[in-house]
Amino acid sequence: ALRLIGEGWLADIGLSVGHATRTIKECVAAAREDIQTQTAMLDARLVTGCKELFEQFQSMLMKRVFAGREDEYIAARLEDQAARHAKFGNSPLMQEPHIKNGCGGLRDYQNLLWMLRVKYKAATLDELDVRGLIEAGEVRQLSAAYDFLLRARTELHYQAGRAVDLLSKNFQPKVACGLGYKDRSPRARLEKFMRDYYTHARRLYLITRTVEERLALDAGRKKLLPAISRWFGRKARQPSEADGFRWTDGRLQAVNDGIFDESPARLMRAFLHAQQRGLELHPDLKVLIRGKLRLVTPEFRRDRRVRETFLAILNQRGNVAPVLRAMHDTGLLGKYIPEFGRLTNRVQHEFFHQYAADEHTLACIEMLDRVWDGRQQPYSNYTSLLQSLERPFILYLALLLHDTGKAVNHTDHALAGERIARRVARRLNLEQGDAETLGFFVRHHLLMAQISQRRDLEDETVIRSFAGLVGNEENLKGLVLLTFADTLGTSEKLWNGFKDALLQTLYKLAAQMLKGGQEAQTQERQLERLRQETVRLLPADFPQDELQAHWEQMPARYFSVSSPADILEDLELVHRFMRQHIEGDAVSSLTPVIAWHDDPDRACTEIKICTWDRARLFSRLAGALSAAGINILSARIFTRADGIAIDSFSVTEAGAGNVVSRKSRGEFEAIVQKAMLRPDLDLYSLIAKSASRPPLYQRLEGESIPTRINFDNDSSENYTIIEVETEDRLGLLYVIADEFAMMALDIALAKICTEKGAALDAFYVRHRHGGKITDAAFQERIRQRLQAAILSLDRQAGTPHPMS
Repeated sequence: ALRLIGEGWLADIGLSVGHATRTIKECVAAAREDIQTQTAMLDARLVTGCKELFEQFQSMLMKRVFAGREDEYIAARLEDQAARHAKFGNSPLMQEPHIKNGCGGLRDYQNLLWMLRVKYKAATLDELDVRGLIEAGEVRQLSAAYDFLLRARTELHYQAGRAVDLLSKNFQPKVACGLGYKDRSPRARLEKFMRDYYTHARRLYLITRTVEERLALDAGRKKLLPAISRWFGRKARQPSEADGFRWTDGRLQAVNDGIFDESPARLMRAFLHAQQRGLELHPDLKVLIRGKLRLVTPEFRRDRRVRETFLAILNQRGNVAPVLRAMHDTGLLGKYIPEFGRLTNRVQHEFFHQYAADEHTLACIEMLDRVWDGRQQPYSNYTSLLQSLERPFILYLALLLHDTGKAVNHTDHALAGERIARRVARRLNLEQGDAETLGFFVRHHLLMAQISQRRDLEDETVIRSFAGLVGNEENLKGLVLLTFADTLGTSEKLWNGFKDALLQTLYKLAAQMLKGGQEAQTQERQLERLRQETVRLLPADFPQDELQAHWEQMPARYFSVSSPADILEDLELVHRFMRQHIEGDAVSSLTPVIAWHDDPDRACTEIKICTWDRARLFSRLAGALSAAGINILSARIFTRADGIAIDSFSVTEAGAGNVVSRKSRGEFEAIVQKAMLRPDLDLYSLIAKSASRPPLYQRLEGESIPTRINFDNDSSENYTIIEVETEDRLGLLYVIADEFAMMALDIALAKICTEKGAALDAFYVRHRHGGKITDAAFQERIRQRLQAAILSLDRQAGTPHPMS
């Protein structure tokens, strides 16, 4: 009968149901095998049938499976929950949250009910209030959160037309509408819905966390289980007492409930005590602090003792993030620094961000703490800088405030944030110099990433201008640390060795400039050392005249960004190309020489192409890559004085986002050979065919990046820098480079940056007849042609995109 229901009737209406037929004895035996089966049977409900038999099943399950093993079951559930949280982001404030399994998701609520059922034989949340685990108001908050998440999940399933639990950005506007958010502005509608989501998810997460801690502590009073102690417990210590607090077993508690009424400043000192002694706040103390937030008045914020305590917390480099997170969880951080409080649960519309604004800020501070620890890459690259920083509290405060401008200004949050930071500095009574440094960090927290990734670091004008703005080495150290922490706090996936090298190069060049610059003699010594190391790697029979020609005819920028191994590979490429030219026929003399290298750690492939320079060479190489279904992540262009070009690309398979397959390599080599021999080859049509493949990063409805094109004639003495910010598309670099070629613009350097489906590219160009692009009318014509070319890719793919 069960098989008929499961495989017949339910299947006929499109429902999939797992089922089994067992006796009670078999059920008990199966439940003893693993926690998932235990929980499934614990969660069983009677749909129809014999009520007495079902009650007998429940009674036998509790007696034979759970009795005497309650704490063991709780420990296993906590282990499972920790692993699940880690898998889905470890935060209830993910930009794309998993409604079912994420932190603060439905499974957290269900997990709590399962533990209560085993521990107290309770079937409802009311038992939490009865046993004093949480208050009645928090029970209501839990129920409201669960109801909201259920409605959001149901609406998501309806909008998707299938069972899906990831609330991705492309579905968020639809779910908001479906749930009745009616603001005329799509942005406001989305912000209200997601702020409500974050509010409920965060409450659910914090309340369930409090109950779990109390369950663990209760188990610990009897017999502290290893699994529980790993997440919540500490080794037992003798109780100690001071300043109205008592601590034992790694937990800080209040001596009585009136200590904060006696001295409100203790609200802040509680966190300093915990930081200095390596303690965690007892759940009772957390609840007490939440109930005393009314004591955080304007007078409290101006209190000298509170201010000194707060800055002392920020000065403990390497151990700041856990304390600030605990302060935020209790609500004290946002009450004391209301400018940060306004970021709580705030949606971030930036394409790259992984978290809501407050969680991003705390994640940045965690990244800076990891720098102090310095036991692994890439954090250890910056450890010495943090160790040598004279006043670390300014940097930590800057990170806490760096995005506060987003609460008041969507267009220039860095400028708005600087004004906010200066206001906070006055309230904290910081010295004038510290206030200036704080404002500088917040105002320019995006600058080093922009310069390192979008500007020519071998252009002395760029370095001189940046060093002049920074002013001193202490500012430079703080800014590079802030840049590193901010980038990794946005998303650790955004960081790679290439970006790390660019950031460190900018830091070192600016540091040298601040110390008085490099003397020509020093540059010559470095170049000679590079040559000696290259010669050491060369085969003994390698022609010395080819080495000399390469050294003399490559631009100076090439040697400053190339390692001896890079130069060796390029020399061998040129040697193969020249030999092919001399020994081959007319066709082979025009055929490029290509080298492929997979980089599994970066999940990409490096490709180098050596051939004669010619009109539209770069655009045709980019077009051939796109036509072969290969996505371009970055590009470098070098041309020797004798006309030999060596162009390098970091690429991935467009559909898979990994190293390029043999098939795609073969397609590219065939297409590029045709493109070199036939200038009339229609690469547009080939790219259109390839664009039918599934994209690496799915475009987001309502969240596409608008195309922006800017001109910079100040950062380089000889070139105009054209910045293109748009959503990445297969063939994008080709159409941009092709438009430049048709407008007689030569590309000297392309800084290609592709991240999470967005292209942030900068091109150093000048007119073929010489000179920068200063005419406003010509700039506007370039902008219009580039926008039209990018739109042509969308027409081929049938996908609309906004322009601005």
